[in-house]
Order: sequence, then C-alpha cells, then structure tokens
Amino acid sequence: MKLNIRTRLLKAVWMPLLALWLFSAASQAADTVADAARPKSEVTYTTTFDGDEKPLSEDGKWVHNGLDWAKVRKSGGIAYGTQSGTNGGAQRYDDSYAHLSGFPPDQEAWGKVYIAKPDPSCHQELEILLRWTSSAHSTTGYECFARCTSDASSYLQIVRWEGPLGKFTYLANKGGVEYGLKSGDTLKASIVGNLITVHINGVEKARVKDDTYKTGNPGIGLFLQCSGRHGVGSNKDYGFKSFTARGVGGTD
Repeated sequence: MKLNIRTRLLKAVWMPLLALWLFSAASQAADTVADAARPKSEVTYTTTFDGDEKPLSEDGKWVHNGLDWAKVRKSGGIAYGTQSGTNGGAQRYDDSYAHLSGFPPDQEAWGKVYIAKPDPSCHQELEILLRWTSSAHSTTGYECFARCTSDASSYLQIVRWEGPLGKFTYLANKGGVEYGLKSGDTLKASIVGNLITVHINGVEKARVKDDTYKTGNPGIGLFLQCSGRHGVGSNKDYGFKSFTARGVGGTD
C-alpha cells in the first residue's frame, strides 16, 4: 500500500516535469530547424557607433586579424582610423579597417560619412569593404572608397586587395567633383555574383566585374596619407557616423 502511494506521488511530481522538458526540447529543435532554413540573405547588422572602443568591437561583431594594418576606433558616435599617415613605401597602405563575419557572398553595405574638416592638402579616404578576409599578414577583398573632398581633386575607386601589405590592383578609377564626399553623404557598395557597384547618395558612381574572390564579409576602412606632413593627426576629422550591412538574395 505504501509503495503504491509513493508511486502515485512520484508520478504526480515527475510527469508534469517530464512533459515540460519534452515541450522545451521540441521547441528548441523547431527553432534550430527554422534557423537552418532561414536564408542567409537575411543576415544584417546596423550600428551608430555609440560609446568608446579601442579597437572597434561591439561585443565581438567587428574583426581585425591583420598585424600589418591599423585598427578602427570609435568615440562620440564616430568610427575613425588610427594611421599615422606618415609611413612610406608599402607601409603607407596600412589602412585602418574592421569587418564583420557570417555574411553570404552577395552583400551590400553603406555608411553615413562624417567629415569635419575637408583637407585637400592630404589624402583622407572613407571605404566600404566587400568580401573581406583578414589574417596576420594577409588581407583580401574589395575596397570601395572615395576621397573626403568635394572639388576637382575628388576621386572614387574600387581596388582589389591581394594579400600582403601594399599589394593591390585598381579595378575602377573615377575623378572629379562628382566623385567626392561631403559630410552627411551616404557611401554604399554592393557585390552580387561578380558585379561590384558603388553609389553616393543613391547615385551610381562606378561598377566593375571581378571573379577573384567568392566569399568574405562587409566592413569599413579609412585611409590617411599626409604628404609633407599635411593633415597629421587628423584621424578624428573624418569617419563613419552609422553603418549597415546585409546579405543580398540567395540562401548560401
């Protein structure tokens, strides 16, 4: 008799707990299946660069694995570079950069730019990066950028980075006042298949096809070159106020 009572008590206590555990396990399995079926094109990331970070991380979302290149920082709602701008030779191309992870090959990204003091006496550039990868001494991907001026010295270029510091190939090179950046402009770049397109404020400025890189992730970059030491220390005078990246189409 005592055994039966004890058995009934155990059933009364454990059966609801077992049912709850089974329901939870089934729910988690359903979520896993749903995540696996969700197109990778739905991957997105948006930031307004709040807070201060050296280097840029945002809970590990941003990556910089290169030892030969400068890093990005953020402060006061601006992401900015850390180059000295005074290096020579291949070292002059130690752009500051940071990139995301987990994006599909087809991707687009855009950022609202901040330019406090346009300075044509030096070279200040803002970059949207596509299919970017980085390791200790190798960085590859597509750099889509424009100069932070709005005059005859302005330019917009698409460059393929090919691994070691200072090794790259120009894919597109546009010059003139219509190819520069002003504070508040939106610089956008996308790659779908082998087609790279760059826009400023929704207006297409350049396009090119290239089949070199099939995978990688979006990101941001900044370049500073201070010829004759003009513009030294001007890193915080230009940068990104906001940034968005997302996958484009497809499921892989």
